[in-house]
Amino acid sequence: MRMQLQSRVVEDDDTGWARTDADVETESGSLAESAPSSPLKRRNPIADLERHVQQLGVSQEGDEDEGYEIEQLHKSESTTYSNRPSSHNPSLSSSFNTVEDYEKEAATMVPRGQIPLTKFRYRIFMDTSEDDIADEMTRIDWVMFSSIRLRDFVRHVSLPLELKEKCKSLTNVNRMINHFNHIAHWVANMILIRDKAKHRAVMLEKFMTIALKLRQLNNYNGLAAVLAGIGGSAIHRLTQTRTLVPADVQKRFARLVLLMGSQKSHFAYRLAWENSPLPRIPFIPLHRRDLVSAEEGSRTFVGQNGERINWKKFEVLSEVILPIMKSQVMPYPNLSRHEGAREMILDCLMPVDDEVSFGFELIWWLNLTNEWNRRFINGHWR
Repeated sequence: MRMQLQSRVVEDDDTGWARTDADVETESGSLAESAPSSPLKRRNPIADLERHVQQLGVSQEGDEDEGYEIEQLHKSESTTYSNRPSSHNPSLSSSFNTVEDYEKEAATMVPRGQIPLTKFRYRIFMDTSEDDIADEMTRIDWVMFSSIRLRDFVRHVSLPLELKEKCKSLTNVNRMINHFNHIAHWVANMILIRDKAKHRAVMLEKFMTIALKLRQLNNYNGLAAVLAGIGGSAIHRLTQTRTLVPADVQKRFARLVLLMGSQKSHFAYRLAWENSPLPRIPFIPLHRRDLVSAEEGSRTFVGQNGERINWKKFEVLSEVILPIMKSQVMPYPNLSRHEGAREMILDCLMPVDDEVSFGFELIWWLNLTNEWNRRFINGHWR
């Protein structure tokens, strides 16, 4: 018992957990009073996401056809991970037993930027199978997702900035957000390693195939990150490169864009998410937006003197949190660590250039959904 207490018992971080609406208003007022008249704006990786998601919209023409296609897409691409061949290496379920174990492993998954992107790395990446890359991406996403406690999701949208900086456990949420941005940036840089369109087209096709593998693994967060990289301005404008990608690959990829699109309040994704079997990884930015809506849409305490609890608000929060909680219960059974793929994903040295990085920070392909749907007709790009 003593050994278990020494190794497993950790200090509970209850920063800002027990708070009332009055506390929030008092803190907000004090922060507003103490703020200078012309404060320097802090870079927030979430703010631009919220603005772009609110502005999203897709033409309503052909909604019935889209609904049918969404339903067929879910049926045809619902291949579960249990059908994949088993690995002889230790699985995730046997490697990690507690949230602390996941936290320790997730802390080692910070990009280091040591390996320059060269033609040699291009050939190594092309020789690596799509399954290995998708498996390693999903393994990293799962470890980061499992390192996040449910209350930290709520804290990330409810705590003021001052308390967020004091809450150590929010590091896990921020790490997953930063990793999303890293993957989007990495995908774009990998496609741009070579100068010729024929070489870029092969890499673009490979990432489109990886996106399909991630969908089959029910890794929606990784899928969205890859789509973000392909949908950024630096890649989206490569018209000649896209024309060299086979039409059938482009058609499958367009279905993935439709699946993760914003039309009808992300109806396609929500339908797929509700019907996806475990294991699965949620599309974190969208669920975070749902939490923001629930948190800001109603007060915690109601009544003249705030003597009653608004249980309806907690019911709405639970509708967002419970599916996430259910998803953290069952790990992927057959995911093994692929050192080569991990090295390519986390250790690549990427240039910091506006033309390449284009400030992702969770501003990604969603604002291009309209353009993609308009240009893609019958499996070809106009």
